[in-house]
This record gives sequence, structure tokens and C-alpha cells, in this order.
Amino acid sequence: MPPATEQIQTLVGLAEKARKEGLLALEAQVKNIQDPFLRRGLQMGIDGTDPEELRSVLEAEIAAKKAEDKVAAKFMNAMGGYAPTIGIVGCIVGLMNVMANLNDPSSLGPMIAAAFVATLWGVMAANFWFLPMGAKIIRVSELQAAQMELLVEGISEIQAGTSPRAVRLKLNSLIPPSELAKEAA
Repeated sequence: MPPATEQIQTLVGLAEKARKEGLLALEAQVKNIQDPFLRRGLQMGIDGTDPEELRSVLEAEIAAKKAEDKVAAKFMNAMGGYAPTIGIVGCIVGLMNVMANLNDPSSLGPMIAAAFVATLWGVMAANFWFLPMGAKIIRVSELQAAQMELLVEGISEIQAGTSPRAVRLKLNSLIPPSELAKEAA
């Protein structure tokens, strides 16, 4: 998704056109919008969908996306829980091999090392791959949902005929000040 400030600029531009020429004037511009969520929402607004119904449909789409992302994160977090256990199972199997070869003391060192490497791999997979990926999926999902919610507000304001200046102020109020400062620099 493009940065929130870019999306706000797009929404303000659409609000200006809608304010001057009417909501139906946006029909031609909607086809050029890359973001499918924004395109669908604007098209629904142009088609005359009731504002409450429009908001309800878009919020349901956001909720569905969050639920889908939650499933992916839950899988990664579950794997983060299982990986150390799988590593320990590998260690036990390796140590069973050690027990079978107690009569050859010179081979015990490498076999014991290999057994413990299985545990190391399990712990590393959990803490350096699965759990961080689960956390990242949740974080990216939250950021995308926040941007989608920003678009819902913008679409609703355009549909209501709010002035472009008021649209900009309202949407900027939804962005953390640190992000606005970062975008301005």
C-alpha cells in the first residue's frame, strides 16, 4: 500500500473534484485508481450506496482481512511453539544412537554434538524465524487495516460532500504525528 500521506492526497484530490463537479464526475477517475479497496469503495459511493451500508460493507472487508491475517500469524506462532519440541525429539533420537554405540568411545563426541545441534535448530527456528514472522504478519495486518480504515473515512467524507480542507484535516488527524513529520521531511 502507498504511504498514508499519499492516500490522503489522492482522497483530497477526489474530494475537490466531487465538490466542484459532483460525485458522478469521479466515475472516470475511479478506473485509474490502483488500490482495489479504494476503487470498490468509491464506486459504491458513486453508485449511490447508502452511507451506512457503504461503511458497513467496507468495515466487513477490513474485518475479513484481519481474520485471514490472524490465521496466518496463528500458524507461525504455533510452529514457533512446536519447533523446540521437534528439536528435542531430534536430540533424543540422536542420543539413542549414542547409546547404541557406547562400545566405540571415539565416535561418541560427534554423535552427542549432532544430537544437541537438533535442539539448537529447533530453538533457533522458533526464535529467529517462526515467532518473528508471526509478529510481523500481525504488525503488517494492523498497518494495512489502519490504512483501510483511513480510506473508509475518506470515502465517507467524499460521499457526504465534505470540503477538501476538512477531509485533509480529518484524515491527517488519524495519522500518528511521527509519521506525518517523517513524510514531511
